Amino acid sequence: MSLVLHVFVIAQPQHLQIWDESIFLELIRNFIKMEDHTPYQLPGAYLFAGTAITIFGDNWFSWRAPSVIFGMLTLLVFYKISSRFTTEKNALFATLILSFDTIFFIHSTLFLRDVIVMFFGMLSLYLYFSKKYYLAAIVLGFSFFIKETAVFFLMFLMMFYFVKNKPWKNRIVKRKPILFLAIVSGTFLGILWMYDISFKPVIYDPVIPTQETVDGRDIPIGYPELRLRESRGYVYQTQVGVVTNPIQHLDIFLNSGYVSSDAYKFKNWDAVHTNYPWSWILPLTPPEKGNNYGWVNEKNLNFTEDRTRQIGKVFAIKWIGDPNVPLWVIGFWGSIVFVLYNIKKQNQSIFFVGIGMISMYVPFLLLSITGRVMFPYYFIYTIPFVSLGIVLLIDIIKQNRLRIFSKLFLLGIVVWWFVLHYPLRILTF
Repeated sequence: MSLVLHVFVIAQPQHLQIWDESIFLELIRNFIKMEDHTPYQLPGAYLFAGTAITIFGDNWFSWRAPSVIFGMLTLLVFYKISSRFTTEKNALFATLILSFDTIFFIHSTLFLRDVIVMFFGMLSLYLYFSKKYYLAAIVLGFSFFIKETAVFFLMFLMMFYFVKNKPWKNRIVKRKPILFLAIVSGTFLGILWMYDISFKPVIYDPVIPTQETVDGRDIPIGYPELRLRESRGYVYQTQVGVVTNPIQHLDIFLNSGYVSSDAYKFKNWDAVHTNYPWSWILPLTPPEKGNNYGWVNEKNLNFTEDRTRQIGKVFAIKWIGDPNVPLWVIGFWGSIVFVLYNIKKQNQSIFFVGIGMISMYVPFLLLSITGRVMFPYYFIYTIPFVSLGIVLLIDIIKQNRLRIFSKLFLLGIVVWWFVLHYPLRILTF
């Protein structure tokens, strides 16, 4: 069902990239030419769309098919993991809830990196719970090559290990956790080193060029726009060298890239309330000026001589990047209630949900203290855990009719929100 819903929208727009996929697709075109002008971005995701573009051409199918595939695989792995902590029916219901989340749906349609990281991160959790620890470490190490947010899954596994095994009681340092971390680090650094030797990413000064707005903010110049300006003779950066090893690469990534750049601080951003992580879990109305990106094919519209629009219908795509308020708010606080209600039992389902929420959400609260601007889609890593947590809370209800009604109500409001913001629609002007 989820795949069918993606098929309806994957081709639209056909000749226009939406959201950050315009940036990543430009980087993929460099990747295909064995070039890297942005060492502040980790390149692992380019392998998939780059392969698709090489085989099928530079078109909408190659851009987005990998994301759809990884989205479907993420749902499958999440279901398999959830089945370890609850019944298959509850696991299926939690997966259904996740599939209707608007952020997850958007990110598993457009070419964006987060769902790809989620798949490899979730796969590493599944392998870990299957006691295939070293294979899990290799998969997790590769996920770091895709995006730095793989660190959340490493944090999850470290916390899960400490809470479950309580190594501080034995006061003995075991080899397995150390070897696990060594394999994760070695896999990531080894792949990155091979990439650096092959591609020799170019180092520029400044690493991220910026421009001053009329209201005094210093904002970054988007990479596609930068390339366009450069093609017209403007110079914004000076090449000062090339990356030759992973330590040098990480130094640029951490100290000069967008992770630490002032251009991504609140002081340089036209922020709305959803740019603050606590707003994602509060019952607030999404701002009109949110993270919304849309495309409308207006070729069928006619205009009068004074340029006013006539009434008509057009085929349109609208992507909403604002929170799925029913799922995020009810799921988050319901999951906290589930964990606190069952904390004395200390079973693995409580550990899984509780540690998942801490490792995937709390870091953003801490990062916001530094002044780093946040976006609602960062919550995408927390959504699987709150989806399972709220289902497990409802499952506590002993009265059968009330339990069934509660599940149907939850599903109903989540689907209602999804339908309300489903991107394929006919707009009337």
